[in-house]
Order: sequence, then structure tokens, then C-alpha cells
Amino acid sequence: MTASDDGRGAGLACLWADGHMSLDVLADIVDHIAHPIFVKDRRHRFVLLNREFSEMVGFPREEMFGKTDYDFFPKEQSDYFRAKDLEMFETRARVVIDEEPITDRSGVVHVLATTKVPLFDARGEPTHVVGIIHDITRLKGVESELRQANERCRQLVERRTSELRAAQDVLVRKERLAVLGQLAGGVAHQIRNPLGAIRNAVALLRGAAEARLDPTSARALAVIEDEVEAADRIVKDLLEYARVRPPHRKPTEVGYVLEQALGAQVLPASVKVRREVPDVVAPVAIDADQVQVALYNILRNAVEAMPDGGTLTAGAWQEGDRVVLAISDTGPGIADAVRTRVFEPLVTTKPTGLGLGLTTAKALIESQGGTVQWENPPAGGARFLVRLPTSAPPGE
Repeated sequence: MTASDDGRGAGLACLWADGHMSLDVLADIVDHIAHPIFVKDRRHRFVLLNREFSEMVGFPREEMFGKTDYDFFPKEQSDYFRAKDLEMFETRARVVIDEEPITDRSGVVHVLATTKVPLFDARGEPTHVVGIIHDITRLKGVESELRQANERCRQLVERRTSELRAAQDVLVRKERLAVLGQLAGGVAHQIRNPLGAIRNAVALLRGAAEARLDPTSARALAVIEDEVEAADRIVKDLLEYARVRPPHRKPTEVGYVLEQALGAQVLPASVKVRREVPDVVAPVAIDADQVQVALYNILRNAVEAMPDGGTLTAGAWQEGDRVVLAISDTGPGIADAVRTRVFEPLVTTKPTGLGLGLTTAKALIESQGGTVQWENPPAGGARFLVRLPTSAPPGE
């Protein structure tokens, strides 16, 4: 072996020639290993530490020699280190620890993968434990970030999938509504003509034979008239649904529109009306004709929910840049079977009608830039909340 300039090569050659290596040389070799390494004796005292270990834990080697884990690390961690040392001495075999924490002098927690191996004396008894450490803190951090990124991706995919499904549902619904609207307009016109003829025929019969009508015949004519009116109302709903056009918005007093919608109702004597519309409510930017139709449909729904009578309440108040119209009834409230489908077309709990009134109302209100919602108040009945903007969008 050729000696180096500082003579270390010759020294090592002498050591190897003697078959022994001094502790200083061993320590110097260990000191140049890129992983933290320690050696403890049977009393669990540190007898050898390399530079990497000292830098990792933040304690000078001179301070750690002859002391144990309990002098530097939290008790819970030291208990774990001691248990693994004892396991190695008892089994006299290598102990591999895939993951364990250690807190350095500054309080930073490192995650370690540690292998502990025994050193034996001439009699074959384990005298020391050698710990070889891989600091996997950064790796665990990357794993944690990767898990978080995967979770964010999963949530994003779920959200986007949900949004896509919702968009597809909306698209399908719009396509169905468009077809329904076209069909409704055509059918309504075809039905309205024979209804007019029936109405005229009944009027002629009643006028020609009114004095001679027996009670049974009079009731029969009344039934025909009632059914014609019911059919005509269905036709009207179909036409309103099919004729939703872009609104022509201008400032309008909500009280006026509400009174127009109330005045168009046929209110039974058993239904009382309570108005709660203060004069201080600001005008709203709406198409008055369209909103009147929407409110008429909501009011009619409320009246029909009280066949045995009750109280119909119409109120309004300011809510920021919106005016809220509240229409309440004292009926049974929205049935559980239709709570999620109140505004869907052809959904109704009534024996007659197509279930287009609230659908049309929602479309008309939303075309104004407003919203319509419903609730079953704790006191009973149902309440519809219509929110309308007090100003039109720029450009209107």
C-alpha cells in the first residue's frame, strides 16, 4: 500500500498488517459516512457518534458521549429507543425499524428508518448496538404532499364530475322543456277552439231552456261549464309556459303588480287575504306582465292548497338590492313526495292540472334576474319567497 502525503495510508497499512484497527481510525471512517450512525454500550450510553448524527440531532458529540437517549430526547421517544435496543440484545439479531420519530435540539421532529445491529465480543456476547439511520423526513413530507395532492385531485374530480352531471341534467331538462314548450303551444291552440265551441253551446242551451231546466239538467250544465273552465285553465298554463319570452324590464312598484295578480284570482269566501306591503319598498326592475303571471300562478297554488279555507298572506320587504315578495298560505305545506321537484314541469299533487304553474313562475322570475324559493314554516302551511332586483343590468 502506498502511503499518502499525511502518512495515513502507511498508518492504515500498519493497522491492517497487525490485523487490528484503532478506534480513532474507525471513528474517522464512520465520520465520513453520509448517514447518521451511533454506537451504544450495554448500559445504553453513547460511545461513538458520527458527524451526520450530531448534526441531525443538534447536540455536540462531546456532550453526548457517556449519556443515554433520556438525556436528550423526549421520554416517549427514549422509551421506544430503549425498547428496540433491548430487543436487539435479547434476540442477538438485527432489528429493522421502518419509521420512528426523533426530536432534535431545536424541537424539529425527524422521521427515521433505523437498523440496529449487535457487536459481539470474543465470547460471542453482544456488547454494543450499532444504529444506522436513514433520515426519511423529506421523503415522508413528499409522501404527505403527494397524498394531499391526490386527495385534492380526487375532490376536484368528484366536484367536476358532479358539476358535469348537473350540467348534463340541466341540458337534458332544457331540451325536454323546449320540446314540451313547442308541443304545449301547438296542442293548446288546437284544444282552445273546441273548448270555445263547447262554452258557446252551453250558453245557448242555458239561455234557451233556462226557465224549463230541471235541477238535474241545470247541474249537468254547471258541471260542463266548470270542466270547460278547468280545461281552459290548463290550456292557459300551456300557453304561458310556451310563451316565455325575453323580458322588457323597467322600474315598477311591487305593490301594483301584486294587486293585479290578486285581483285576477277567483277567491272563495272561505279564503281571507292579508296584505303586508309597506310603501317604503323600492321599485323593482321587471317586466310587469311576466311577473304578474308568475305571481298569479304562485297565488293560485296557495289558494288551491286551502280547499277548506284559510288565510292568504302577501308581504314584501327590502333586502339589500333586492325586494322580497312572500306569499304564504295556511294549507298542509309542500308534500314530502314532491319537495325536491316543486318547480319541475308536470309535477303536481292536484287531481287536475298539468303541474306547469310553478314551473312557469320560476322561469319568468329567473328571466328578470330574480329567484324563487319555497319553505314550510314551523307554524304550518307553505311560503314562497320571490326575490326581484331593484335595478336592471347595464345595457337594458
